[in-house]
Amino acid sequence: MNEHEFIGRLDGSERVSVQVANDGRLQVAIAHEFGYRLDEIRGGGALLTLILVRDDAPDARRRAALTTSLHRANGAWWESCLPPRLRQLPDAVTPAQAGAARIAVHRFDRNGTSAVRAFLLIGAVAALLGAGYAHDTPPLALALLTLAGALVALMPAMARWTLAAHRRQLAVLERFERQRGDGDR
Repeated sequence: MNEHEFIGRLDGSERVSVQVANDGRLQVAIAHEFGYRLDEIRGGGALLTLILVRDDAPDARRRAALTTSLHRANGAWWESCLPPRLRQLPDAVTPAQAGAARIAVHRFDRNGTSAVRAFLLIGAVAALLGAGYAHDTPPLALALLTLAGALVALMPAMARWTLAAHRRQLAVLERFERQRGDGDR
């Protein structure tokens, strides 16, 4: 589905479901400009289903009206969020970058640090089980016990790393929204 077909789906309906054969960041960016927010991501790999919900907040409705107006006038939905004078700046946040950040924030809001912790915990349990089966080979059992301990010890650090990544994504979104206002000057 191309960009114009996707925009046609954003017709003011309360919910829009769309399948994409990419990472979905551009679609999420477009949806945001047209007054929708990401509610759910289904699937994975080569095919994702994005569930978008109309955002009825006053600022979202204003953004949608402006974007719709610009899109009808010249086909450029991105004019309001990436003004021409900012496009050449190296630190300008593109709509696709903002879309990727929105997806990352959405995933963090849904999962927090639990996915990272679960992965490390499963690895630690597997290492402990391996150590139990390898009890007759002390060096291997000791190595697996050490691995299990290291994975458990990594949990707080990985949670902090995940939180730091989340903060970086929020900062990208703040810069993106600030540059929208900078284009008015």
